[in-house]
Amino acid sequence: MRTQQFVKLFAVTLLTLPVLTGCGEKQRHNAQDDKVIKFASCNLKAYEDTTKVLAKEVEKLGYTLQYTFLADNTQLNEAVERGEYLANYHQHAPYMNEFNAAHKGNLAAAFEVFTDRAGIFSKKHKSLKDLPEGATITIANDPGNNFRALVILADAGVIKLKEGLKPIDVTQKDITDNPKKLKFIEVDYTMLSKALEEADAGFLYATVAAEIGLEFGKDALAGERKELQAPDIIAVRKENLGSEKVKILEKAYKSDALKQAFKDTFGGKDVLLPAWQ
Repeated sequence: MRTQQFVKLFAVTLLTLPVLTGCGEKQRHNAQDDKVIKFASCNLKAYEDTTKVLAKEVEKLGYTLQYTFLADNTQLNEAVERGEYLANYHQHAPYMNEFNAAHKGNLAAAFEVFTDRAGIFSKKHKSLKDLPEGATITIANDPGNNFRALVILADAGVIKLKEGLKPIDVTQKDITDNPKKLKFIEVDYTMLSKALEEADAGFLYATVAAEIGLEFGKDALAGERKELQAPDIIAVRKENLGSEKVKILEKAYKSDALKQAFKDTFGGKDVLLPAWQ
């Protein structure tokens, strides 16, 4: 009788062991997933270089940054919306808000990363005073950036704008005085640097200008007011704000290594200004 009981007990034990082993594997797998941060970044050099440094800083904090580089800004946001990635790195808050409004998005700014100063640049003229009558000015066609060139030029006294408007609401229709009869050409943000070759002047961020050999401090004909500058952000879904992984990302970003990476990616020049200075 005892032998039969032992055989039955042994059989039950054999059946149970694989289940217990399977549970153990699942627990270990879940534990590993808990330490992985899925991250999508723009495929431009400044973002790629700093993301690689970020991965090393995240690793120091006991996590793994699993990152992907994508070219399309909309895809970057949609991927976070779908939960394929925890966070993305490619935009400022006005662009994110524009995306949310257009796509019924749920993205929020987790924290600011760097300031990429905006200005008016030219490869043909040394100052705004040199712009001829009827000069062509290239500006971005997306709402998050469209107003910037117009406000910069208004601040510099080149044009006048309707009073009482919020800067972000300004469009070409709000120009009330244009003594030089400037012609504004709206192009996709990604084409601004190429469009500058044919235009008299155009709107660029410091990073984009640096890619074509122009320095903000030396070559910008006029710059954007500090209070209107839009720092790049790390975007996440609203429910992930304040989560442990987002805190890890922020701690890793706000490191001396990232400050140095911002410099290194542009040959030691202060093109990108850390937002936490």
